[in-house]
Amino acid sequence: MKKNEKTAAMVSDKSIPIYMQVYKQILNDIYGEKWKPGDRLPADMQFSHELGMNHLTLKKALNRLAAEGYLIRTRGRGTFVSPVLPKQKLPVSGRRVSVIYDIVQERSFQSDIFLSIYKETGKLGLTLELLSANNSRTTQFKQITNLFSDPDSAGCIVWPLMDMRQLENLAAAKPENYPLIFINHKPGIDIRGIDFSGYDDFGAGQMMGEYIASLGFEKCIICQSSTAQKMATNIYRIAGMKQSLKCPHTVFSNYKSAQKDIITSYLLEQNDNRKTAVIFISDGDYFSVETSVGSNFQSFVFFTALQPCCKGIQLSPTQMGTNAMNILQARRNGDDSFSISRRITGRIV
Repeated sequence: MKKNEKTAAMVSDKSIPIYMQVYKQILNDIYGEKWKPGDRLPADMQFSHELGMNHLTLKKALNRLAAEGYLIRTRGRGTFVSPVLPKQKLPVSGRRVSVIYDIVQERSFQSDIFLSIYKETGKLGLTLELLSANNSRTTQFKQITNLFSDPDSAGCIVWPLMDMRQLENLAAAKPENYPLIFINHKPGIDIRGIDFSGYDDFGAGQMMGEYIASLGFEKCIICQSSTAQKMATNIYRIAGMKQSLKCPHTVFSNYKSAQKDIITSYLLEQNDNRKTAVIFISDGDYFSVETSVGSNFQSFVFFTALQPCCKGIQLSPTQMGTNAMNILQARRNGDDSFSISRRITGRIV
């Protein structure tokens, strides 16, 4: 290829980082034989000028291609297309999408998630099956690993029960191009090879904290029951809030779920006439604090999948399901060149 011949124009997609768009285009050019095995690419500065982008952005794409075996980059010599290219990953050919969750215990996996997955599955001409893990981590693990070897499996969407050890074992056992998507996202469980589409508890905490800060509250009280404070999901929520809150804040958890008399007594003790936000982690604990303890208090519900009973964060189960199917379709097409995991933090309503 001539040095002054530009690679094909980048496809503008704001949801994909620029360096990944460059990565994909150069990869397409290699397999389309615009760049042949052994060809030397232009020097980084020259190449970035031809593509009209920052040379550091280009360098990031080239380094990834080199790490994956498509290019050879040698200081002082330049960048060359590898003499032997890695094998291209074949698309997933199965037609059956499996959704696995705990039908016995899981109440958060709502009908809107199912409906959005079902709708998107139909658009793709695929079929949908629902599998229950029956509140068993072992059962869920076996169900997923069995799908890995099923030629008719188009991918698996999971509301996971499993612990970190099982999740890591899944990531190691998963075929490279098999779509495995977890519908709820926990920031502490970012495992290479598994996509996430759903709750970003830390991100939602940041969103709530930023919202409270924007309203100019002088202090904040976060209410969660003694049982709720032990849940990892709530630890992430509160960590996100604490990072973005600008006012002094305390966490009150010396009560069992929905013990409003204890919450009221505590808030009355804390009332110093300052403008105070009271955030309830559970909408089951919510009550109208303004009428109980003073108009300088304002209540918020932190997380609910339903329309909040006051100001708060509402999740979108529909978007969670749609995002899961978007990821599944990309993976089925062999697209693993960029991270397409999406995090749903909800919206303030």
